[in-house]
Amino acid sequence: MWKTILRRVLIMIPEIIILSILIFIMAKLMPGDPFTGSITPQTSASQIHQLKVEAGLYDPWPEQYVRWVKNIFHGDLGISYQYKTSVAGLIASRAANTLWLSLITVVLSYVIAIPLGIIAGRFENSRADRGIQLYNYISYAIPPFVFYLLGVWLFGYTLGWVPTSGSVSVGVSGTGAFILSRIHHMILPAVLMALLSTTSTVQYLRSEIIDSKTQDYVKTARAKGVPEKTVFNRHILRNSLLPIAAFAGYSITGLLGGSVFVETVFSYPGMGQLFINSITNRDYSVITVLVLLFGLLNLIGTLLSDIILSIVDPRVRIE
Repeated sequence: MWKTILRRVLIMIPEIIILSILIFIMAKLMPGDPFTGSITPQTSASQIHQLKVEAGLYDPWPEQYVRWVKNIFHGDLGISYQYKTSVAGLIASRAANTLWLSLITVVLSYVIAIPLGIIAGRFENSRADRGIQLYNYISYAIPPFVFYLLGVWLFGYTLGWVPTSGSVSVGVSGTGAFILSRIHHMILPAVLMALLSTTSTVQYLRSEIIDSKTQDYVKTARAKGVPEKTVFNRHILRNSLLPIAAFAGYSITGLLGGSVFVETVFSYPGMGQLFINSITNRDYSVITVLVLLFGLLNLIGTLLSDIILSIVDPRVRIE
């Protein structure tokens, strides 16, 4: 297994290089520049020109790329033109919020999806199965931002059960109160994200259970007189859950970079909201680092999924 992991890590190196080049080129092709928002009636063209010279924006692209990569290896991710602070510190402050939101969402999504998938697969074509299928179709078809806005309107403004913005209430003091406030702010976006992210897990688990029912090892167990409950728990369900376990890597890393909509709707100070604000304000130093980070998370998610699958299913291990 260690050889497989090492080989996957080595394959990631050229992928990261290609990804960094594409990100850098796309950032340079964006219209405007980071100092466009700094222009005021009192700002002269010479001042803007001097800012661009100091930032090295007139240097050839290859030279700018090499300088950018060298800075990254030295831990210098640059300075945010919008927030006037280091990009590393800015992302670190937002990453914690996104991490906790993503972890809660992953837990909730599996808590919801696995029971629904089991019920739908075990009782195929029943009323429960048709109801779960209907829920799947609706959750798959509804646009995420529409669903989030409806959740904010209903539970935030109409019922007033949860906050509609921020990550913690103003003026909270004490560790316990601070933690409760954080959870209170995260619970609605996490639940809404979980409800929309269960579709693939429910459908995949349902299909796996239905397919496993017709396998020879299941027929053999039933022919030997093994109780139906044992057949389902030890043979059908156990084998059906193996691919679902492998999806855990994708789920965690995918949500870390895929919470743009919910963080924007809820004004939640995470990496998704930071990404949208950076694009709006042409904050290139933040944009390039965030896109590179999201790409790395996707590659790491693939690696984690392969590792998890090799752990839960020894048959796929390659030495």
